[in-house]
Amino acid sequence: MNRFFSILMLLGLVAVAQTDTLIIQSHHQVDLTWYGDYDKEVVFPSENSFEKVLMDFTMGCASGGYSDWDYTVSVFLMRPTGHLDSTVLVLDTMLLEPLTIDTIWAVNESFEKFELARLITPYGAYMDAYISGDPNDLYDDSWTHSYIFDVTDFAPLLRDTSLIRVHYGGWSSGFSATVDFDFIVGVPPREVLHIENMYPVDEYSYRSLADDESFPSLTRTFEEPIQGLALKSYISGHKHAGPENCCEWVPKNHSLSINSQAVSQWSVWKDCGMNPIFPQGGTWPFDRAGWCPGSAVDLKVKELTNYINVDVPLTLDYSVEPYENNGEDTGTFIVSNTLFSYGAINFEKDLEIIDILKPSRKDEWRRMNPMCAGPLIEIRNRGSEKVSSIKIQYGLKGEDLTTYDWTGDLEFLETARIELPEPNWKGLNDASEFVVHLIYDEDEYLLNNTLTSDFDLTEVLPNEFIVSYKTQNNFDSSNRAAESSLEVYNSVGELVFDDFSFSESNTWYHDTLRLSSGCYSLVFRDLSQDGINEYWYSGEPYSAAGMLQIRNLEGVLLKIFPDDFGQEIDYQFTINPSLHTGVLDTIGLNLYPNPTKDFLHLNIFLGHPQNLEVSIINAKGYEVTRFQRTNFTVGTEFVDTKNMSPGIYYCSIFGDWGVTTKRFVVTD
Repeated sequence: MNRFFSILMLLGLVAVAQTDTLIIQSHHQVDLTWYGDYDKEVVFPSENSFEKVLMDFTMGCASGGYSDWDYTVSVFLMRPTGHLDSTVLVLDTMLLEPLTIDTIWAVNESFEKFELARLITPYGAYMDAYISGDPNDLYDDSWTHSYIFDVTDFAPLLRDTSLIRVHYGGWSSGFSATVDFDFIVGVPPREVLHIENMYPVDEYSYRSLADDESFPSLTRTFEEPIQGLALKSYISGHKHAGPENCCEWVPKNHSLSINSQAVSQWSVWKDCGMNPIFPQGGTWPFDRAGWCPGSAVDLKVKELTNYINVDVPLTLDYSVEPYENNGEDTGTFIVSNTLFSYGAINFEKDLEIIDILKPSRKDEWRRMNPMCAGPLIEIRNRGSEKVSSIKIQYGLKGEDLTTYDWTGDLEFLETARIELPEPNWKGLNDASEFVVHLIYDEDEYLLNNTLTSDFDLTEVLPNEFIVSYKTQNNFDSSNRAAESSLEVYNSVGELVFDDFSFSESNTWYHDTLRLSSGCYSLVFRDLSQDGINEYWYSGEPYSAAGMLQIRNLEGVLLKIFPDDFGQEIDYQFTINPSLHTGVLDTIGLNLYPNPTKDFLHLNIFLGHPQNLEVSIINAKGYEVTRFQRTNFTVGTEFVDTKNMSPGIYYCSIFGDWGVTTKRFVVTD
């Protein structure tokens, strides 16, 4: 039953079925163990046309363990400038009178950095802490998380022998980095003609940016065949300066002007309460300046094509709002502003499906999955002609597909997320794939019209169950219990149950739900967006945390949710799947934590009540334990593993359908 937790252990890659993809790896599980640069030389394709280039950054645990804090990680393409840099390697005084100095210089090739991606590491040490019975203890040393960046516009630089640098801004222990480039063969939306940094990628003081000391205006002239222009920016605020701890904890407006006219203004600020990496401990749910612990830094893209005039030079100026005279000016922003110029748009009519957000196993969409109601997809217009209507076919691959007519208004490179009605789930099983196909009249490029995704099934609950919530302790004058709410929605988004009555601290509340067959979403929200865990920084004991559980009417525990969830828990589940999906017998076995140390949870759900046996066998084939259950449908069983030798084991459940087996590991 613990598929919600197991998603973090899996990387579900959405694949484009019709096109060839060349995968080139620059870094493989490289330990980022200390502040510095980790360089790898890589040979990229020398020539070809690529529809898209994706960079997959997979972060894991360094061989020596996780780091304690949130540190900046950037991936750079190091482009040779054709010049040499020199530094003093040895400075030796030969004579004092007259003064004679012998100097040995180190001469190195000079590089310009182009930032392909930026992300922030999570609170790794908290994630790696093992506390027996803690619902937040969902991680182990094999945990990984994938970040996918679209670096298509850098394709002209990603050629031949290149140097890729992973920069780690941490000072202790660390993480591991695996970097893969996926070159998808095809035609891009437009050809990139020129790439340049407006200013060197670096960390700048707030004062130097606001006072225009570091980023003076930039003037450029444009000639044919340049027909497009865009600015892409990674900006993140750091340090703790002034009374409000700028620039990490304070939103500031950044802006771009062209020929002294403001064309774009945005606040560098990011909502962290729904971070897909959770729980982390610490202050991870609190909003920050363009980033969250464990997340990618926000990428700002500004299309500037309408400002191109071949007869008039273009003066661009990036600036930041003035600082207060309170010391905050010593805070910093890490800034990269990359300017891209383009040729003509390659297609008049070209519609692309970018991603399937639901259903999916991708780490980025963990908060939305598993799901059983309406799918969610993202599309993009890659043609010069506006898109106003399309047909979308979707459903289980190999089964009858559902058709949906969408209308909207998409200009060139604009995107839209579309919530689709619930499809026909008949034939659903553990091996099912979800497929989406776009039908757009006179589409000139069909290779990007179809996507598939792997996904996990939702958990199955009995039609009657109890949601139990123990409120956390209050903090100072705040009533933390009153910040929580519980809502249950059916598959079409109708509210079928709610409870906003939580008011007393350190108190159990029990709601009994009786639901008919179908798909449902249980949404548990925290108004302050910091979960129901204890405030660790205030010295509160662990017992101050709240608890959220699901039990059957006999009191048997079916589900435990982490208390360190941030903004909300959105848990989708199914009642009576045999009626809902047409599946006669859905068998589920999930094990956690895996690897384990002291205990193992067996989450089991069956298509109908039946007798079953559970057997645990070690790697040598010897049975360690066996037990039986009668008239079993859904529930959690516990196995004590404290006395088991470290190694690989197999858990098998036997019933009317046959046998289902899964592997688990016992650690020291």
